[in-house]
Amino acid sequence: MDQLRIYTLADKETAAQYFTANWAKHRINLPKFGFEVKGVWIGNTPGIANQVIALVSFPDDGDADEMTERYLKSAEFAADTAGFDRNKIINIETKILRSGN
Repeated sequence: MDQLRIYTLADKETAAQYFTANWAKHRINLPKFGFEVKGVWIGNTPGIANQVIALVSFPDDGDADEMTERYLKSAEFAADTAGFDRNKIINIETKILRSGN
C-alpha cells in the first residue's frame, strides 16, 4: 500500500532545508525499515510553499504506524535529523492510499 505524508513546516525556507537535506537522508534509511520512497516534492504555490509531500509504499500486510515508530526511535532517524529543529514541523498529515486495480 501507499502512504501520502504531508509535512507542514514553519516557513518556506525551513521546508526547503527539510526537503533538500533531511529527505535526502530519509530516502536512504527508510528502505531499511520496509518503506519504499516513491517520490518527494516541495509545495510550489503560495498556499503550500511550506510543505514537503512524500509518497512512500509499504507491504500490504505491514503496519505503517509501527514501521514509522521503529524508524523514529532508530539511530538512523537521529542521524537523519541531526541539526534540524524538529519543532519547526508544525503538522504531519498521513493518508493511506490503495490502488483501484
